[in-house]
Amino acid sequence: MKRPKVSVIVPVYNTASYLEEAMDSIVNQTLKDIEVIVINDGSTDNSMDILTGYEDRLNLLILQKSNNGQASARNDGLDMAAGDYIYFLDSDDWIEPDTLQTCVDLCDRDNLDFAYFNAVSFHDKDGSVIDGIQWLDYHRTPGDHSIMTGAETLLRMVKAGKYRSSVCMSMFRRTFLTKNCIRFREGIIHEDELFSAIVYFNAEKVEGIDREFYHRRVHDDSTMTRTFSKRNVDGYLTVTHDMRRFTRNNKDCQSAVHYLTNAIMLTLMQNGWVLPFSQKLRIAGTVLFRYPRSFRFRPFMTLLFKRK
Repeated sequence: MKRPKVSVIVPVYNTASYLEEAMDSIVNQTLKDIEVIVINDGSTDNSMDILTGYEDRLNLLILQKSNNGQASARNDGLDMAAGDYIYFLDSDDWIEPDTLQTCVDLCDRDNLDFAYFNAVSFHDKDGSVIDGIQWLDYHRTPGDHSIMTGAETLLRMVKAGKYRSSVCMSMFRRTFLTKNCIRFREGIIHEDELFSAIVYFNAEKVEGIDREFYHRRVHDDSTMTRTFSKRNVDGYLTVTHDMRRFTRNNKDCQSAVHYLTNAIMLTLMQNGWVLPFSQKLRIAGTVLFRYPRSFRFRPFMTLLFKRK
């Protein structure tokens, strides 16, 4: 059997209200040589009914499983994937019709490990584009279309404040992921942060596409808009520890990891003030004793003394 050009991996968990828009954006791709792997991660709504309606319209594989989180679902998709390239789509977002074809053409032409592109954020309620909020600004491409190593690209992004970890804004060569044993860390949130960093650390050839291919929905149930909790702390600290362990002997990546560590510790200090005092002390101790170069006075005072 001929290998598909792209395997599109879509984890689904109770996103019936948005699922048709995501699936339609795959149906409408100009590239037709694709397989679509949907992991129904224990949905209790009518997501499965919607998915079965696409069986005659796509080369569709559906895995049903009990809920075990997005990282586990994506890893299941990687295990099933046969395409030359891997693309991850979140089931409440959508992509432009020429996304996959453009990425494949570039990766084939320049023999890239992965290609990345831009995104636009929009409000769930009315579809309006979100402007002026830095952490929802997904314009990362430098504009000069230069081919760089992943470490060089990552450092360039973090220095410019343009790094965003979402895996949905890149297409990956499948053999690159398998050769380097790159998978999602299960059991945590913010798993994109770790997966993306390791991808950049390993990649030898990376190139950006200056197009807004990805449309990211912002609504109350998004991972990125939920209340800050202990799970956020656990996830961020795991990401930081694993990143630094991975790059301990890799000088090319250590500068980028320093910037990423600073950004994560700043996020913990700025948002951790809502947590119980024991978690505040945990963050404070981590900053002071494990990552003292990330200490910033005002965020540190916010962490300890700001009140609800």
